[in-house]
Amino acid sequence: MQKNARKQQLLSIFFLLAIMNASSVFADENVVNVNYDNSSYSQQGGIYYNNGLSFLKSNKYSEAITEFRKALRENPTDKSARIQLVNTYLERAQYYNNKAMDYNKAANDLRSAIFYMKYYNNEPAEAKYVADINTMEENLATILYAINADQTPKGHLTMGKSLRAQGEFAAAMTEFQKAVNDTSCRKDALANIGEIYYVLNLNNQAVDNLKEAISLDSKNSNLHLKLAGAYERLGKIDLAAEEYNLALSKTGKNDEILMSLENIWRQKVSDNPEDAEAHANLGAVLQKKKDYEGALAQYKKAESINPSNTNTRLNMGTLYQEQKDYETAIEAYDTITNFNPNFMLAYLYKAQCYKAMGKKDAAIENYKLALNLDPANQDIKNELYNMYESSMTTEEKLEYLKTQIEQEPKNAGLLYNYAYELHKANRIAEAIPYYNQVIKLAPKNENAYINLAQAYMQQSSYDKARALLSDAQGLFPENQTIKKQLASIDAETVSLLYNDASTLYAQKKYQEAINVYNKILPVTPEALLGIGACYQAMGNNKMAAQSYAKSLQLDPKNVETAYFTALAYANDNDYANAKLYAKKALAINPQHKSTKDLLAYVTEQESTAKMDEALSLIEKQQYTQALTVLNNVIKSDAQNADAYYYRATVYDAQKKYQLAINDYKKALQYNPKLTITNYSIAIDYDYLAQYSNALEYYKKYLSETKKAAETNDYTRYSQKRIQELNSYDKSASSKK
Repeated sequence: MQKNARKQQLLSIFFLLAIMNASSVFADENVVNVNYDNSSYSQQGGIYYNNGLSFLKSNKYSEAITEFRKALRENPTDKSARIQLVNTYLERAQYYNNKAMDYNKAANDLRSAIFYMKYYNNEPAEAKYVADINTMEENLATILYAINADQTPKGHLTMGKSLRAQGEFAAAMTEFQKAVNDTSCRKDALANIGEIYYVLNLNNQAVDNLKEAISLDSKNSNLHLKLAGAYERLGKIDLAAEEYNLALSKTGKNDEILMSLENIWRQKVSDNPEDAEAHANLGAVLQKKKDYEGALAQYKKAESINPSNTNTRLNMGTLYQEQKDYETAIEAYDTITNFNPNFMLAYLYKAQCYKAMGKKDAAIENYKLALNLDPANQDIKNELYNMYESSMTTEEKLEYLKTQIEQEPKNAGLLYNYAYELHKANRIAEAIPYYNQVIKLAPKNENAYINLAQAYMQQSSYDKARALLSDAQGLFPENQTIKKQLASIDAETVSLLYNDASTLYAQKKYQEAINVYNKILPVTPEALLGIGACYQAMGNNKMAAQSYAKSLQLDPKNVETAYFTALAYANDNDYANAKLYAKKALAINPQHKSTKDLLAYVTEQESTAKMDEALSLIEKQQYTQALTVLNNVIKSDAQNADAYYYRATVYDAQKKYQLAINDYKKALQYNPKLTITNYSIAIDYDYLAQYSNALEYYKKYLSETKKAAETNDYTRYSQKRIQELNSYDKSASSKK
């Protein structure tokens, strides 16, 4: 809170002082009267200027700014309008900062004021204004600090783009100027600065900045287009046309650019009907617009004015060629070569015409003539090779390419074609070094990486192929073929690893098989199942269970994996985990018979183990611990007669006879063959002096033992006790 209050205090005090200081500095300029009768100024600009003054006196800042900007647009060199515009921005900034507390708007007005004082002319500010500009910049920095603005070059660039999108061009310019000297931001900043100067009709400034931006991004058609427009506004028509043509070359057919070019050359023709070059250029524009009749008329006019201009004749030839009138096109090209036998393009275009006509020999002859005149032209070489290729055998192609490579051993295109033909001929080992040479000479050749990786795969050198494609993916992240090849290699590699591991398993080389399975990356459920099977075969059920459990995590709906996990834990006598995974298997498939049988077995084994533990504790008279174990058994197996029986014996030992009786009865309920339980119940009823109940259970016990013809101490005691209780019963009855 204190920190924010301190920021607010700084804003209010220092901003106000700076604004007052700046306003006083501009006081002399406020009363400057421009003579609008002067022909160098627009009368409409004077009206806008006076409107602005009127609004400013009424503190209608936004309206004043609008009028002063109109005045400045009418008369870009009007210093008075510019100074008044700056003062109005400062006045409104003061209002936003000190009264409205809208610091973002205050910052924007300061940015705009700085632009019109410091950057408007694209030249150093006048010395008398430097101190005031510094004050404005300090004020702006204070506000930006208070609102936590990002003042890094990237932050200024981002803010500039945001302000430009909002139509705050002047404010945006100040932000772009803050970013322009940073290497990573310079290209974008210059482009935006140039485009805004163009929007503001400050064309000389636009040209300077757009040219510099283009030097950093020569393929940007939009920048060429804006520069062309700026040149056109400045009346530099030839330069404008040059930039329009460059923009067109970067974008292909563009109706807007073609229309601009057409207007330029029509104006040129209108200004000078005997300008052959203007007619020829107009014809080229019309040809691109598919107005062949109009284009031909312009070419003929240009030729009539200057018959010796070979470019006009060449254009006429391309027009006929484009219309597929190859014979007439060839005639036009012949007139050029007859006059100038070293005109390479005429031979090249003739070759293309003959190729389209199916006249292979004539095409090859003219390609060779063109290549002799431009031996380094790769496009001609490729077209010539394509002509040869259509009728050559594989060996002839290879021989031809080898001869060419001997002449140009560093020609990446020739090396690639040779490697490709060797590859197609299944001469993989020979193709590989040539592909490698191509990559060294032309590291941007995507196909070289793809084909070399394929060659490595054909040699089963998957590690080399994968390493190569990983590098290629970094260079060409959008190439889908590279992505698919990497996926294919991964799949093939994994398949081979599975086969190797399966073979080792069949040979009982379990640890070696595990090592191979561990090479499968990313880890798969199938690999983990294989590892589990290996551990199980080695008798290491604990590790087997862990591997199966990991596999189930990756494939949680696989009932067989859940079953194998439960079985491995059961074999390791870990019945708790065995039950857990058996239940998971049944949750996936409640009808899975093997799991049902396993769960029953595990439950029984778990109960048996716990019962053994309980009996051991009972023998040691550790009754509390024994009860805990027996309670757990009953919790997991509510019909376990033995558990109830032995819990009853613990209660007997603790003289909790009624609890013991209840458990004995439960034991009988779930296992009627536990006849001794009747005897135990009778004894406990005797202890509780419930003699009628005791008599009943002694009789039940004797009844069961008679069936079994069994005589022992328990039967003899029961007989004796029955006699005693009968006598007691009769005596009690007589007393009544």
